[in-house]
Amino acid sequence: MKRIYSRRLLLGAILFIAASTVYLTAEAISAHAWTDPEYGYAFHYISDLGVAKRMTIDGRAVFSPLANVMNGGFISYGILSTSAYLLTIRLVQKKARALVSVAAVVQGIGNVLVGLFPGESYSYANMHVIGAGMAIIAGNLTLILMGIYLNKQYSVPKRVAIGLGIFGLLALSTMLTYDFGYPAVFERLSVYTMTVWNLIIGIWIVRRLRKGPVRVLGK
Repeated sequence: MKRIYSRRLLLGAILFIAASTVYLTAEAISAHAWTDPEYGYAFHYISDLGVAKRMTIDGRAVFSPLANVMNGGFISYGILSTSAYLLTIRLVQKKARALVSVAAVVQGIGNVLVGLFPGESYSYANMHVIGAGMAIIAGNLTLILMGIYLNKQYSVPKRVAIGLGIFGLLALSTMLTYDFGYPAVFERLSVYTMTVWNLIIGIWIVRRLRKGPVRVLGK
């Protein structure tokens, strides 16, 4: 049984790393393809990379030649990250597994919605905005919950997860409530907490498994 779950943990770790790698690669490729207008990481939202139409959104000239790449990245990230959380859920205390799983699934669905409904409109009733809210809020909450309910002996990843999750929610709150002239910066800060965490926990699990079986909390 331990051997079987070690394999699940390893697969989960691989999917965590794959989720962030696919997402960041899709973003980099899509951004590099912008030539007219030039894509600005501090000015354009991540979602702008999924808009295939030439248009102006809130004063931003938008046209993403490789919109399908970015939208595919959103969808892939949602599926991979959710799968990774579910495969590694036994690292979490039993009493909180359902809560962490629900939060992880919600963020995954949110990312899929972001990819299926490109950011051509930012009205609050738009499915893209709803999906983005689900992905960012639930995603950072998943980090916080994961940190709180991880096995107590894993003190370093616990602190990192909680810190990143809180930072991500604060960045989102700042983007929505204050105008510093670069809202896309705070959007990215609220999203990259999750991609960074995936890489950290994925690598940590792989390294931990190389030392021997990882202690899990109940069945």
